[in-house]
Amino acid sequence: MAPRAPTRHAVAYGIVIALLCLPALWNGFPLMFDDVGGYLERWPAGSLGLGRSTVYGLMLWGTRSAAFVPVLVLQALVTIFVVDRAIAVVVPACPRWVLPVAVVAIAATSGVALYVCKPIPDAWAAPAVLALYLVAWHGSSFAKWERAVLAAIVVFAGAAHMATFGVLAGLSVLCVLAWLARRRLGFAPQIGAAIMAVWSGPILLLVGNVVVAGQLTLGADGEIFLFASMVEDGMAADVLAEECPHAEWQLCRYRDALPAYAEAFAFDADSPLRKIGGTADPRAGREIAAIIARSIARHPLAWIKRAGALTAVQFVDVGVGGAIEPLMSGHTRAMLVRYAPALVRGFDAARQQTDDIDVSAWSDWIVVPLSVAASLALPVLAVLTWRSGRRRAAMLPAFLCVALVGNAAICGVVAGPNDRYQARLAWLAPLAICLAPPRLLGRQGKGGVGADGPAIEASRAARLV
Repeated sequence: MAPRAPTRHAVAYGIVIALLCLPALWNGFPLMFDDVGGYLERWPAGSLGLGRSTVYGLMLWGTRSAAFVPVLVLQALVTIFVVDRAIAVVVPACPRWVLPVAVVAIAATSGVALYVCKPIPDAWAAPAVLALYLVAWHGSSFAKWERAVLAAIVVFAGAAHMATFGVLAGLSVLCVLAWLARRRLGFAPQIGAAIMAVWSGPILLLVGNVVVAGQLTLGADGEIFLFASMVEDGMAADVLAEECPHAEWQLCRYRDALPAYAEAFAFDADSPLRKIGGTADPRAGREIAAIIARSIARHPLAWIKRAGALTAVQFVDVGVGGAIEPLMSGHTRAMLVRYAPALVRGFDAARQQTDDIDVSAWSDWIVVPLSVAASLALPVLAVLTWRSGRRRAAMLPAFLCVALVGNAAICGVVAGPNDRYQARLAWLAPLAICLAPPRLLGRQGKGGVGADGPAIEASRAARLV
């Protein structure tokens, strides 16, 4: 029986990869998004793009001749691997069919398959969070190669998108705090591996930026996106009206010509941002950072209220109704025409571009209520699991709750609420809920994370350094 086990494992993975890639197979082409062109052009343009990782862009450039199919397969494989390893920790020796059933359930109730089928970094956010949890709290349960793969997922995800890195960085701080409280907790995370994985992400991005553009910088994406959201909600106009004229602020000349939308300020060719030097000009970045700092100093309470409101809105904004809509911008198609002309025919013929696809009912009646309910239930689950004596098991819902709140804060405040930002992580909440009953009811098998009882906790505490 042993020689057939790896074969069954590979077959299960193959089936689940095909299931997650079904939207692209049905579409006849990878699901495209307006950002794809920005990633694809990084290498041939030899430049940095606002919010467009050179590391992820290099992966797209290297797979363009295969219509980005290797990227989709990799994203499906990464998603499956972390879910499989999480199930293995909670339900040891579970039947192999559990993995396909779990992934089908996740795909049927969330946008995970839609994100896997898009050549943008969204598909990496949730696997990275779950991988970091496994590295920090259960690293010793895995073989060395498994730990290395989990760490590599964290590294790449952090380099592929700075919002994902922000979430991972916050979670690394949580791991440090837990390690400092290890005697009270009775166990400790493996913070060395976790911190190294998280903070290697920006190092990899620095390397990518040097290779692609010859610039040793991470860019000023956060400041630009934050100021763009201030432009949209009127806070930028307010601070400029209060402070201008200002000798060092070029934007004072354009305070009456600010666009109505954040995207227009960040990306339009004739926006005030471009007129003061654009994202490539360090002076423009310093000016925008100074204006933001001045606004916070003058109106701290307004900023606190703004941050709280935007975080709350983003936390429940988890719909995927627009995930298959046609591209709103022609930039991606223009980049395909320029750098991958063989893909243009397939892109134009895809159902996404030719049919009127409406998944809003599924999103509104299944994805949104389930994701929001599960997200709100995470802290309750963490408390119940903790009070049941399974403290280590309580770390999963607690960890994911912090990740979802942190993601809502980073994305909502910096870029403004968008359902895509939270939906790419929200499927972790139902997964945690589904894994909870064995732990709460004490039905966990030998070696599972739900086996922590008072004696085991005391034994672990005694062994802590």
